[in-house]
Amino acid sequence: MRLQTRAPACVLLALCGPLPGQVVDWTEARVMEKFLEQSPYAREAKAKAESARAEAAGRTLLPNPGAIGSREGAGYAAFFQLEQSLPVSGRRGLLKQAGAAAVEAAESDAAAVLWSLRMDVRRAFYRAVAAQTREGVLADGMRELEEVIRILRAREREGEGSRYDRLRAERELAEQRSQWALARSDTAQARAALTAYLPAGVSIQRVAAAIETPAMVPGLEELARRALSRRAEYIAEQRHMERYRLETRAAERLRYPEPVAIAGIKRGDVAPGRTETSPAIGIRISLPVFNKGQTEAAHWRAEQERSAARREALERRIRAEVAVAALALEARTAAVDQYRREVNEVGADLTRIARVSYQEGQIGILELLDSYRVNRQALLRLLDLRALAKEAVIELDRAVGEEATP
Repeated sequence: MRLQTRAPACVLLALCGPLPGQVVDWTEARVMEKFLEQSPYAREAKAKAESARAEAAGRTLLPNPGAIGSREGAGYAAFFQLEQSLPVSGRRGLLKQAGAAAVEAAESDAAAVLWSLRMDVRRAFYRAVAAQTREGVLADGMRELEEVIRILRAREREGEGSRYDRLRAERELAEQRSQWALARSDTAQARAALTAYLPAGVSIQRVAAAIETPAMVPGLEELARRALSRRAEYIAEQRHMERYRLETRAAERLRYPEPVAIAGIKRGDVAPGRTETSPAIGIRISLPVFNKGQTEAAHWRAEQERSAARREALERRIRAEVAVAALALEARTAAVDQYRREVNEVGADLTRIARVSYQEGQIGILELLDSYRVNRQALLRLLDLRALAKEAVIELDRAVGEEATP
């Protein structure tokens, strides 16, 4: 391949996909897309809705026609006739409406399961982000200590520093490395937990996202109203109630019999040596003496009552979940803001003052290392608080049934 042809191809390859060995950043949107694209959970939810749709369609099919042929030997007589039940009671239309409600309920049930799984994926993703960020904070702390040790070694060689200061700093670095090793293990476990939700063969080496919390959260009444209109399981229970109501009406129509129309031909002897063929028609009606649909109607009325009770209990639980999640988010967000105001700026000033004071001989190595440790612990504590606040956001979204915060 000539150079003129090879150069555009290399550029196209670089633009179209990552090079071998290149680390790809997995964002929340990309993880969610991969989860929904090939996830067995999504396929199972879709198949459940299709199963309900097929079952509902089967209940409204017209009965198959019947064919009867007979012949009598005592005096020649032969019959051939067709029978077909006539849906005149209106029960089939009610069953069709009930089937549509059942399909909607199955779709809502599947959507509820899928939404909960999506929240689980988001939680696993941000736990991986927090673990990766913690590892980065500890790595930055190691680099700061390595720089301090480099300066201490240079000063020791020049006779301006003590061996104790260098050894104490090296001991601090060893402790930092042990914490960093544990953080790396936690990051690997968090990535493995996230990968468990994705298709086989997917490998996540690095996640990319900012752990942010909303500045404003809607009021509790607004959140509860949105939850009752968006929670898929609540909508599913409403569809179940509608289905049971229609099933009850359809069962009550069993008291109205649906006739069976009969049509055919008859050939037989009408006189000695004379045979004729003529049409034959008839109708058969079952008499609703013993079974008027009363037991089936009672069954569906009981199911309707059960569904109403479940719906009432679910409404109470949804309101409680929304209230608990909103209060948790408010408390954790306030903790993040308060800790950031009180510690963030003070930590930077503390480290700078300690470094200058050590260089001027006003404090010893222990005070300097303590300032580094305190600042690092503050960063890790702030990270923990932000991670907890982000999980509270996810739990609020789970409780509301949609993204509750802008």
